[in-house]
Amino acid sequence: MFITDLSIRRPVVSAVFSIILVVFGLFVFWKLPVRELPSGLQPPVVQVQVDYQGASAEIISSEIVEIIEDVIGGAEGIKNIDSTSENGRATIKIEFDTSIDLDAATNDIRDRVSRVSDNLPEDANAPEILKQSAGFSTSLWLSVSSTTWSDLEIGDYTRRYLVDNFSNVAGVGRILVGGLRELSVRIYISPAKLAANDLTVQDVEQALRKENVSLPAGSLEATNIDLTINLDKAYKDLSSIKQLPIKKIKNSVIRLENIAEVKYGPVSEKTLFKAQSKDGKQNEKVVGIGIYAKSGASTVELSKKIRERIKIVQKTLPDSLTLGVSFDRATYINAAINEVYKTLAIAFVLVVIIIYLFLGNLKAVIVPAVALPVSLISAALGLWFFGLSINIFVLLAAILAIGIVVDDSIIMTDAIYNRVENGETPLVAAVNGAKSVTFAIISTTLVLVAVFLPLIFIE
Repeated sequence: MFITDLSIRRPVVSAVFSIILVVFGLFVFWKLPVRELPSGLQPPVVQVQVDYQGASAEIISSEIVEIIEDVIGGAEGIKNIDSTSENGRATIKIEFDTSIDLDAATNDIRDRVSRVSDNLPEDANAPEILKQSAGFSTSLWLSVSSTTWSDLEIGDYTRRYLVDNFSNVAGVGRILVGGLRELSVRIYISPAKLAANDLTVQDVEQALRKENVSLPAGSLEATNIDLTINLDKAYKDLSSIKQLPIKKIKNSVIRLENIAEVKYGPVSEKTLFKAQSKDGKQNEKVVGIGIYAKSGASTVELSKKIRERIKIVQKTLPDSLTLGVSFDRATYINAAINEVYKTLAIAFVLVVIIIYLFLGNLKAVIVPAVALPVSLISAALGLWFFGLSINIFVLLAAILAIGIVVDDSIIMTDAIYNRVENGETPLVAAVNGAKSVTFAIISTTLVLVAVFLPLIFIE
């Protein structure tokens, strides 16, 4: 009653309040994060990852996964544990209840895993603890390619210079290098020469271990056996490794070069990353940089910052290197959001047209047509106050709310125009018409709120 009387008797005051709501709403609107889905839909997930190069999936499961699962099983609020054992890597994802704080859960898992770190195999890397959302996926994939550099050189440059460049961008949670081929010394053993010298692969492995050369469990690949080793400080070049004694027979010594070919190569031949160039062709000499958004960060904002950083980094790249974006999740999100914006505009136009068709008066349409954008823009203040984001769900709610918002204005406008048609002056009709439908509008609004209220309590 007070608000309607004030708005009728002091129209300038109501206009100023509406303008203030629109101005502040637009100001806040451009600062709201843009996401595909609300962050509340994604329960907290902590991932434990352990790399153990050369180990089979069975060894990974028994010596790493089972040990870690036993110690983390008692953590508070665990909803589900999903473990994956593959050759060279163990991945354990722990999903928590939505009521659990992600940072607290991560610290709890980190403390528990640290208790059993000494029980893991010596050759295994230290466990890596990652916090993420259930919809955790790569936000962007950057591709680093060259027509003149080798894949080893591209990978080395990417790891040394580019990863750190993008790690310090605000909103980056984790960076994964795809297709990275790290430099190592590869020994290609000849089975014929092994047999001729009455040697086995185990003899070569023992000789390498005695020389303190770091050697993982390795894998046997047909038809020639290849073992990967890391160059130890005692060996300055390939020639010194080639002279490694394997077996002594009377007055002669069988050295590594007598039974195998020793040369530089990637740690793993099974790593490959492909990306299409601008002309549509696939370049196999590519290293990918996968960028994951930090928990709660806006994918769209992160994409903008990464693209700005790319422009800066490209100025310092060697002439033969090319850096570009191969995949950007923000492209899909922007397209989906824009489609919802279009639907919102269409719904607004349809509502205005239908109101005009039923009321038959162009002036009567002005009130609902003004009330609608003012209400929707002002809603941005509520999103900002409660720490929400602009996403598909919020925009869908705005589309559904269009009809609800104009209901009250239509009822009020119809009541006033009926009195004007019966001979009352516009001012008197506005006061009396507003008084006659105020409680009806309040009751209608409460009924609509009561219908949607249960949605708040859905977990």
